[in-house]
Amino acid sequence: MPQCIEAVLFDMDGLMFDTERLSDIVWEQAGKAHGCTIGPEEMALMRGTNREEGKRAMLAHMGADFPFDLLHEEAHAMMREHLKDSVPVRPGLHELLNFLERHGVLMAVASSTAQALVEEYLERAGVRRFFKAVVCGDMVTRSKPAPDIYLEAARCLGVCPERCLVLEDSYNGVRAGAAAGCETLMIPDLSPATDEMRRLTSAVLPSLSDVCNYLEGRTQTSLD
Repeated sequence: MPQCIEAVLFDMDGLMFDTERLSDIVWEQAGKAHGCTIGPEEMALMRGTNREEGKRAMLAHMGADFPFDLLHEEAHAMMREHLKDSVPVRPGLHELLNFLERHGVLMAVASSTAQALVEEYLERAGVRRFFKAVVCGDMVTRSKPAPDIYLEAARCLGVCPERCLVLEDSYNGVRAGAAAGCETLMIPDLSPATDEMRRLTSAVLPSLSDVCNYLEGRTQTSLD
């Protein structure tokens, strides 16, 4: 595992913002309105991927006549309405961002969500200024679990992947970070850590606050 961290690459939904539970609710509601049952199993197929990968997974699971595009638009319209005033921030986010800024660590967002929505959420939450780069699902060819989004985020920061720390909450995100050659931590949200996740990560931590403690406890780091 790399010992010197120069940059931290953040996933967004479920890691920085508590939006995954709301996403589950609005997809369930959109599905019900059109006679489709969308539960935890279906949502897990889309978690951590971009729209196109999610669509492929859902059509394979639900059948070719599943109205994915319609439900996607309706669910996202409901999401934006719910989040029009504020975006719920996960515990420890501000503490971690300020900690990394104090120590001169570069930061980027690497989210499978479309760029317009990512930028909107970051601005609304008041955290956009912390990130030197924002790389989104509609900006790379292959979605998570492919490493492309993290490789591009590292490139944008001018830091080699081996000196980047990836923070993720989803299985596909952890796989992407590990495949990119980055040190990867999992901070679970809706998806509990599995044996595979523990193999691919340096640690599974309860919250973003614990990332500060993790970095402070390293024997050799660029924070020294």
